[in-house]
Amino acid sequence: MIRTIVIALIGIICLGASAGAQSYGKAERRDPLFLRFPEMADRYWERSETSNASSKVVAVPMPKQCAFLYADAYTRGQMSPREVQETALSSCNRRLAELGPLGENYTIDCRCQVVLSNETYIVPREMLPDDAYGPVSIFYRDDRGNMARLSGVARYGALIGRDRSVTFTVENPRGEQVCNGTMTNEGPANGQFSLSCFGGKFGSRGSYESKTGAPNDHIIARGQTGRGQPVVMVIGLPAQLATNTYGAI
Repeated sequence: MIRTIVIALIGIICLGASAGAQSYGKAERRDPLFLRFPEMADRYWERSETSNASSKVVAVPMPKQCAFLYADAYTRGQMSPREVQETALSSCNRRLAELGPLGENYTIDCRCQVVLSNETYIVPREMLPDDAYGPVSIFYRDDRGNMARLSGVARYGALIGRDRSVTFTVENPRGEQVCNGTMTNEGPANGQFSLSCFGGKFGSRGSYESKTGAPNDHIIARGQTGRGQPVVMVIGLPAQLATNTYGAI
C-alpha cells in the first residue's frame, strides 16, 4: 500500500513536470516504441475511435531499460488533456505496482512517465527505448543438479515474430553483459532460441513462446544445456513473479 502511494506521488510530480515540457519531435508509426507494443500502435494509429481522439497519451516506466509495459489513454467525453495524462500515468503506475518488486532485476529506480502526448514526444528521443527491453530471469540446474537463477535485464529486437531472427543480450543488475542469444521465429508467437552465458561456460537451446495478457506480455523459453539439464528463461516479468509462475523446473 505504501509503495503504491509513493509511486502515485512520484507520478504526480513527473506529470507536473511533463505538463510544461517542451516538444522533442513528432512521433511516427515505425518508431521503436510502437514496434515494441504493436497493440498500442494499432489503437494509436489505426482504430478510428482512438486515432481521432483529441488527446492521446502514452506512459511507460523510465529510464528506457525499464520500459517493458505501457499505458495509453484517450479523450473520453469532456476530459481535458491533463486528465488524459493523469489517466495514462495512473494506469502505468498501477500496472507496475501489480507486477511486484523489481529490485532483483534493476539497481535503478523504474518510474512511470508520460512520454508521448498528441503525437509529440515530451522527452528527448535519446531517452526513449531504441530496442525492446524487459526484466529477465533464467532458471537452470548446474552440473550437480542444484537449482540456480540468473536475473537481470534483456535487450532485444522489437520485431520478434516478424523478423526471421532476432539477437538479444542479458545484463545482470549491475549492467554487466552476461549472456547473448538468438531467437528464430517459426510463427507469429513461437520459435527456437539459443543462449550462451558467462563466456560460453553455460549455454542452452530450445523453443520459446510469446504470451500476451495477464500478468503481463512476456516470453517463456524452455530448453536444455549441452548436458541435458533443463533451462527456463522468462523475459517480461519481474524476478519474483517469474519465479512464482515458472520457477519450478
